[in-house]
Amino acid sequence: MSGRRENTWRVSGVRATMTAMEGEVLARLLPQIGDIEANLLASVLANLAERAHSTLGETLAGVYLKGSFALGSGDIHADVDFLVATHRPLDGTQEEAVRDLHRVLPDQEEHWAHNLEGSYASLSDLRQRANPNTAWLYVDNGNRDMEWSAHDNTEVFRWVLHNRALAISGPAGATLIDDVSPPVLRQEAASLAVTRVQGIAADRDYLRNGWGQPHEVLTRCRLLYTATHAEVIGKIDAARWAKGVLPEEWHGLIDQAIADRPNPWQRVHQLADPTLAERTWEFIEFMAPLIARGAASEAD
Repeated sequence: MSGRRENTWRVSGVRATMTAMEGEVLARLLPQIGDIEANLLASVLANLAERAHSTLGETLAGVYLKGSFALGSGDIHADVDFLVATHRPLDGTQEEAVRDLHRVLPDQEEHWAHNLEGSYASLSDLRQRANPNTAWLYVDNGNRDMEWSAHDNTEVFRWVLHNRALAISGPAGATLIDDVSPPVLRQEAASLAVTRVQGIAADRDYLRNGWGQPHEVLTRCRLLYTATHAEVIGKIDAARWAKGVLPEEWHGLIDQAIADRPNPWQRVHQLADPTLAERTWEFIEFMAPLIARGAASEAD
């Protein structure tokens, strides 16, 4: 393959070449971002896994690629969502070592290293139901400083881990935790639809932001899909599905949100079209009862 790097890497004490990732990881990445980018991303993931093992040793349970790439809808603009699962909570020394690790990971030459976003969570935490009051050690996209955040402590996160996550090291995600039941996944979608409205109502600047406005349109589409089908798919795929079930009056807004998704780093510093911002608020209000009804349904 062109663009292949024959770097060697060590995960859980086992030496392998990058080609060992081809069967599981590269095969899933190649259709999404092509040969060269897939190999660059695989290199970044391998480095994350190697350094996580060097830092945590036997505490490490596994490293997993999640998010849009795990769902098969990744592209050049996507975050690199990951999970580092641990056998037990990190102690103070380990936490500081992990913080030090993520301060230097973005120094890699591969651009994907600047888009790492994910959490460190113990198996005991992962096996519990989602709890927005329980924070995990988390690094946001493009940041070097970690924080304690409940960003990933959701049922959607657990569903993707069990059903779609790509194991960079460690056992398959499905072996770590039980699957999330359809009623639980549906109910979370309905609850998020409400809490997000409350958050947006308190901070309308979010919809005036060039990134926030289209992001919320796509998020509403995915909430509706998850509430209806008790599954998780990528936001763009959910938006295209939504066009098939929503009145035509919303199709233009959805199409524009899809078109505005690229270049998020640029768009986050821009203002949204005021007309689109207002229309998005109307879309949020329109979608609320649909999401609630979808969550109450038992039929897929």
